[in-house]
Amino acid sequence: MKNRAEIEAWARELYHEHVDRKDAAGFAAIFAENGQLRFGNEVPIVGRKNIETAIAQFFQAMESLRHEFQTISIDGDAIFLAAVVTYRRHDGKVVSVPAMTVFRTEGEAKIFRARSCDIYVDLAPLFS
Repeated sequence: MKNRAEIEAWARELYHEHVDRKDAAGFAAIFAENGQLRFGNEVPIVGRKNIETAIAQFFQAMESLRHEFQTISIDGDAIFLAAVVTYRRHDGKVVSVPAMTVFRTEGEAKIFRARSCDIYVDLAPLFS
């Protein structure tokens, strides 16, 4: 596994350059080919292309989003990202909610991949 500074830089770049810019392809690119993404207790989305499709669809539900990291923790191959996520809905209303994302990673190379990503967030305020 990479060192803490590299992992933090990876996470911040992922969210600043891809997620918060609603770049589904950029987000999906960090996954292993057979990687999995799960929102809460939903059925996992398996495979990089399926993840890209699902995230692109999710991004259409809001005008914009922004992550403000509260904590980045690392334990072995797991990366824990606690954040406040601020969404701007299509009606202009701004909603902020806490979120926790857990990545399980693989690889020691310059670019490592996520084999899984679990996102824990209450999206009810976004859709109400």
